[in-house]
Amino acid sequence: MSDDKKKEADGKAEDGKKKKGLPAVVMVAVGAAIGGAGVVFLVPPKTVEVQAPVVVLVDEQVEHPDKMEFRFNPRAEAGKAYANISFTFEYSVREDKKDAAFEAIKHGWGRARSNVIELLCGMTAKELQSPSGKRILAKSLIETLDTTLFPEDGHDKVATVNLINWGDYMFQ
Repeated sequence: MSDDKKKEADGKAEDGKKKKGLPAVVMVAVGAAIGGAGVVFLVPPKTVEVQAPVVVLVDEQVEHPDKMEFRFNPRAEAGKAYANISFTFEYSVREDKKDAAFEAIKHGWGRARSNVIELLCGMTAKELQSPSGKRILAKSLIETLDTTLFPEDGHDKVATVNLINWGDYMFQ
């Protein structure tokens, strides 16, 4: 007990004296500031990688405005036959390749017309006049135009012909 009284007496005596030095709050603040500065200068900065948005290019269906017109004599079993056929075609192309597809069509237009007339003249009038013959012709035209206008160079194809829109389809 006497020790407790002694401590109390010493505590009262110390309270009467003013302590010299900085308060503890200031010391903590200074330590935090110095530690923060050390982290700023010693730790390398974080690099934030911003990923570019993924651009999804969609195929568009484009109808070529120019009409292909042909007046020809198909093969006939007896007599002479005359045919008048016109059509436009549609192709699918990615948005970023529209100009290249149009240039490919301009470049191969003459060759495409020549290949189509060879195809038409090779068919008989009877084949061309039947409904199934018309479907076969449309399929053959799609294949011919596709390979002529948009040939594959390597692994990348500019566009793909996929539809024939009939204009005139007349036989005599």
